[in-house]
Amino acid sequence: MTRSLAVAVGLIVLAAPASASAAMLQVTPQKSCYSSGESVSLLGTGFSPLGGADITRDGSPLGSLTTDGNGAFNGILTLGQSSGRKTKTYTATDQAVSTLTASTQITVSAVRVSLSPASGAPGRRMSIKASGFTTGDTLWAHVTKGKSTRTLKIGRLSGACGGLKTRKRLLPQDAALGMHTIQFDTFRRYDRKQKVRDRYTIDVTRG
Repeated sequence: MTRSLAVAVGLIVLAAPASASAAMLQVTPQKSCYSSGESVSLLGTGFSPLGGADITRDGSPLGSLTTDGNGAFNGILTLGQSSGRKTKTYTATDQAVSTLTASTQITVSAVRVSLSPASGAPGRRMSIKASGFTTGDTLWAHVTKGKSTRTLKIGRLSGACGGLKTRKRLLPQDAALGMHTIQFDTFRRYDRKQKVRDRYTIDVTRG
């Protein structure tokens, strides 16, 4: 199983003017829950022009962003959550005027798939429980062995934080001996570098 967790803040200069008199902070795309590993834009307006804003998460510093001539910034934020889900408060504080602040809350869910039973014949039906997949409506499984990849549709995700429970046969009864890697994500096309995903390996041996 492979887990991913990262938190980063970057800078993209905004072209749109900031006309608001008070500072504002928002996230795009706007969702009620986000996956760990998902990247979003952190948009700020109403800050001091050609200055900077310090960014914190639940009071812990993440870095700073430079504002444009209109007092706006656009930071790229990669969200992280190692287990469960949590609502986190992100705050931007103007570097020139410390009382000029704005906050927004983001709920982040860890990306998890659990399979059972843990052992048995390759063709057995397995119970699949998934959570934290908010980057699409459908969960897919990409089964790879060597250069071969087979993609299976697991089912439709539901709820704000993208979960499901179902039973599926992931390997055929005549599965080849050796290690099979299964990557779960919300994309029909397989990409081993997909950031929002969970992985398992199943070793098929002679009985």
